[in-house]
Amino acid sequence: MSYDSSTPAVCTVAGSNVSINSAGICTLVALQAGDANYTAAPSQSQSVTIDKASQTISFSSFPPPNAQVGGSYNVAANGGASGNAISFSVDSGSLSVCSISGTLVSFNGAGNCSINANQLGNANYSDAIQVQQTVSIGQGGSGVSISSSQNPSQPGQAVTFTVSVAFDPNKSAALQAKAAPVPTGTVEIMDGATSLGSAGLVNGVATITAVLPGTAVTHSLVANYSGDANYPAGQSEAFIQSIAATAPTPVPSLSQWALALLSLVLGGFAAMGVRRSRMN
Repeated sequence: MSYDSSTPAVCTVAGSNVSINSAGICTLVALQAGDANYTAAPSQSQSVTIDKASQTISFSSFPPPNAQVGGSYNVAANGGASGNAISFSVDSGSLSVCSISGTLVSFNGAGNCSINANQLGNANYSDAIQVQQTVSIGQGGSGVSISSSQNPSQPGQAVTFTVSVAFDPNKSAALQAKAAPVPTGTVEIMDGATSLGSAGLVNGVATITAVLPGTAVTHSLVANYSGDANYPAGQSEAFIQSIAATAPTPVPSLSQWALALLSLVLGGFAAMGVRRSRMN
């Protein structure tokens, strides 16, 4: 007996060993030659369906430890024999927590960020089963700062203080400088144990107008931030607001009109004196 393949693109035969070359229908042919007494046997064929081979994906990147809002990492994975590129995407349940551009995953909110990896198949390999890598993201750092509309200010003067809350990359060296979610919540300005007022953040900024109490020349103020889902509560560094010394009340000066009127009056008295002297 001898064997052959009528579909060499799908399979080939060497002796009695069949090699699978691709997915599809493999048709094998069996042959038997005749001799002096027997004619050659009619050939017989047998068809075998060759399915696509499977392929798998494995992540080669590792979730960063202590991931925080404002950070990022590059995701990577190894795929199967189809040779197609692996595509990465943010799972639908994590769209509010993270985003991806190419292979760079950015942490936009606190929570679990799940990244999906997929690889398409081809004529011989099936699509790889989707795999997922999850990163637990904690709150980012809160940078709180104060500025005032006038410093030094006058005694009894109302001063408008501006408090800004933003992502603070200095809280963790692992965080990269990038746009982070806009902080929400409230801030309160304290002058020692005295509250100068509180206000809610709008686009990460709050304004509070107050008259500083007492007669102190300088006031050491701090702003306390309430925190939100993405930013922890925090406090600003001390902000020194100075009060100017009370200036002496200036002596009113005569205006030009007053000087002109005085000159006319004095001129009138002088004229009356001359008239009296002539009468005498």
